[in-house]
Amino acid sequence: MADLERDLHALAAAIDWPATPPLHPRLEPRARRAWLRPAAIAVVALLVAVAVALSVPAARSAILRVFHLGGVTVERVKVLPPAQQRPPARDLGVPVTARTAQELLGMPMRLPRLDMPPQLYRTGDAISTLFARPRPVLLTEIRSGDAAIFKKILSARTAAVYVQVGTVPGLWISGQPHVFEPVAVPPRLAGNVLIWVSNGVTFRLEGRHLTKQDALSLAREIQRGT
Repeated sequence: MADLERDLHALAAAIDWPATPPLHPRLEPRARRAWLRPAAIAVVALLVAVAVALSVPAARSAILRVFHLGGVTVERVKVLPPAQQRPPARDLGVPVTARTAQELLGMPMRLPRLDMPPQLYRTGDAISTLFARPRPVLLTEIRSGDAAIFKKILSARTAAVYVQVGTVPGLWISGQPHVFEPVAVPPRLAGNVLIWVSNGVTFRLEGRHLTKQDALSLAREIQRGT
């Protein structure tokens, strides 16, 4: 139970609790009992649900092994499934215009600063482009729905940490290559990747030599839509 207690303390620290009211031995009208606000009740319910889940070994294991971010599902496994080693350029799909990309994404495709507009490609509902900074970097954008579209499978030798991309949360995956299951093509091994979600669109930056600092810098450019 030590791990459970530590997790609950960490969860409590991350929640913006309402201020503790003065403790006076008097009765107040029912309407003034701030601690019965719906938000407080929801927080208590969340803590109870998490406590129950984390107290069950099978559920606790699932929480730690599988998580989602926008249109991406990330799963940790002991042994990676078979996947091909091939360059991302082979999976770009069919060339499309900026107008087609905008219709699919619901907004113009956001790009970093580039000397020339890059060629855009479509695979399923995903729009991708490949550019050099100075080494090849793959940018993919997809409209996020209720179901995950991409899947990433990580081993213990691949790190996955939460980061902040401007004002939105992101996930930085680095270390040993992981298995990436893109849209409508066979799985392949992928390098370092930054994933984040903004305005209903999931963004994915991939580059085998991409550093965390460079990825976050590119993401900030993309967020500004320059």
